[in-house]
Amino acid sequence: MYKFMMGFLLTLVCFISTAVAQEGHPLVGTWQGEWGSTTADSNFLTIIMYWDGKAITGLVNPGPDSTSLQTVQLDSSSWTVTIETDLKDEAGTAFHFKAKGMLENIGSQTRSLHGEWQHESGKGNFTLTRQSGT
Repeated sequence: MYKFMMGFLLTLVCFISTAVAQEGHPLVGTWQGEWGSTTADSNFLTIIMYWDGKAITGLVNPGPDSTSLQTVQLDSSSWTVTIETDLKDEAGTAFHFKAKGMLENIGSQTRSLHGEWQHESGKGNFTLTRQSGT
């Protein structure tokens, strides 16, 4: 009986640790941060990303003026992420936005993505942090 109980407990511990350790796709979740050419010219950004088993899809700035992500690519050999989408400026004019950055703290629920963005009239830095619990 002792061997059975020890075997059962060992199996249970292995199962629980495996279930907790599985985080899923590293980009899935809600990401928030800022992009801009300077600190004074920063723009708040929220991106929700999903993984359907084949492609990364998502939504930018959820709400009445949201837009879908056009392209998201993850190079897992270097943890580089490329994001492309169309955004709207304050006047409602659409512009193409492209960002490329590196994932950091990949093992953390609150991993981050830092890099450079560009569009037709400028470029600068961006930072996104995955929100915990997503």
